[in-house]
Amino acid sequence: MKHKFVVALLLALLAVNNTEATPFSKKHKHKKEQTADQPAPLTRHERKQMKKKEKQERKKEKKDRKKQRRDEKYASHHKPVVVVKKQQPFVYPPTVMKARYRIDVLAQMYLDEIKNDKIPEKGQPGVAFYEGLTIAADSLKKAGYSVDIYVHDVASAAESPEMLISKNALDSSDLVIAAIATHDIDVLAEYAKAKNINFVSTLSASDGGVRNDPLFTMIQPSLKTHCEWMNADVARKFPGMKVGLLYRTSTQADADAYSYITGDDSDRLTFGKLSCNTMPGKDSLARLFDSTRPNVVIISVMDPYAADSILKELSHDFPGTHFEVYGMPSWGGIADLRKDDAFPNLSINITTPFHIDRTGALGHYIATTFHRDYGGTAPELAYRGFETMYWYAGLLRQYGTIFNSNYSDNAAAPFTHFDVRPRWDKDGHVMYLENAHVFLTKYEGGAYKTE
Repeated sequence: MKHKFVVALLLALLAVNNTEATPFSKKHKHKKEQTADQPAPLTRHERKQMKKKEKQERKKEKKDRKKQRRDEKYASHHKPVVVVKKQQPFVYPPTVMKARYRIDVLAQMYLDEIKNDKIPEKGQPGVAFYEGLTIAADSLKKAGYSVDIYVHDVASAAESPEMLISKNALDSSDLVIAAIATHDIDVLAEYAKAKNINFVSTLSASDGGVRNDPLFTMIQPSLKTHCEWMNADVARKFPGMKVGLLYRTSTQADADAYSYITGDDSDRLTFGKLSCNTMPGKDSLARLFDSTRPNVVIISVMDPYAADSILKELSHDFPGTHFEVYGMPSWGGIADLRKDDAFPNLSINITTPFHIDRTGALGHYIATTFHRDYGGTAPELAYRGFETMYWYAGLLRQYGTIFNSNYSDNAAAPFTHFDVRPRWDKDGHVMYLENAHVFLTKYEGGAYKTE
C-alpha cells in the first residue's frame, strides 16, 4: 500500500513539472522565432562579388606572408641577434719606464715612385701625416722629451710589412704608429702583440680582422661607432619621435650602415623605413613623413653622389617641410652642402672623426711652420700627424710603454678629446681598443658649425 502511494506521488510530480515546462518552452520557441533574422538569399551577382573579395583577401594574405618571410630572411643575414655575455677581464703586460723611448712610424709614401720631384697622388696622405709629425718632433725636442722617431715607407719593397718583420726592424720599438692600408694591419698588429708593443692605427676605420688584442688601438672611429653615436644623439635630441630611415642594401658598405643603425642599440628609436636601392619617388616618401611638422630622417647611404640625389629629392618634393637629416661620415665631400641655396629646408648633420681648430695658437703655429718648411697650406692630415705624435709621446713619458690603462688622460692631445675604450665580442672578450669620440657637423644654408 505504501509502495503504491509513493508511485502515485511521483506520477503527480512529473505531471506538474510537465505542465510548468510547456508554456516556457512555447514562449522560448516563440521568442526564437521572433529574433531569428534570416537573411534573404544572395543574388548571383552578390555571390560572385563575395567570392572575388575573398580571393583578393587570400591573395593579400599570401603576399604579406611572403614579404614577412623575405624580411625575416634579410634580418637573419643583416641583423643577427647578438647576446653579449658578461665582459671578461683582461690584463695588460707590465709597463716599462725608460729614460728614452723609440717610436716607429709606418706610412705609405711611395717615395720610390717620385718623378720630377713630385710625390705620387696616392702617397700624399702618408707624406702629409709624416710632415705633421716632424713638426711635432721638433716641438717635443724643444720641450725636453727624449724620443727617437724612425719613419718607414711601407709602400717601398725594402720596407714592406713583411720585410720589416723578417728583418726584426721593429723589435726595439716602444710604440708603433701606423698610417697604413687595412690589408696590412693584421700581420703587423699580430707581430707587435707578440713583442708586447702597442700598435696604433691612425687612418683606417677598419680593424683589419684583429681580435683578442688589447695592445691594438684604432684612433679613427669605425662606421659602427659613428652609427651608434648618431643613434644616441637622435634619441637624446628627439625623444619619442618617429625617425625616417632611408637606406640601401645594394652595396656592402650600405648594408653595414643599415645593420649598425638598426642593431642592438636602436631600441630607443622607432623607425619608418624606406628602401632606396632604387630612387624613391615623391609618393613613397610622402607615406613616410608628416608634411605638417618637422621630420627627423637618417640616410644610411655611404656614396656621396647617391646621397646628394636623395637630399635634392627631399628638398625639391617637400619645400614647405623641414627635415633634420643625419647622414654618413663619408658625406663631407658633397659640394652642395656649402651652397646656401642647395637645401633650404634641410638641416644636415654629419658625424666626423676629427675637427681641427686652425684658429687657435697651436693651429696657427702648425700652419706657419708647415708653410715655412714645406710650402703651401697644411692639410688636415698634417695636423693629425702632429696631434698623434705629440699625444702618444706624452703618454709614453708619463706612463711608460704600456699606457693603455691611462688612455683617459688626453690632456696632451691638442684638438681631439680622445675616448679610447675596449671593443668587445659577443662572448665578452676584448677585441681591441677604439676611439669612440665623434664630432657632429651641422650644415644649414651653406654654413656649418661643429660640436
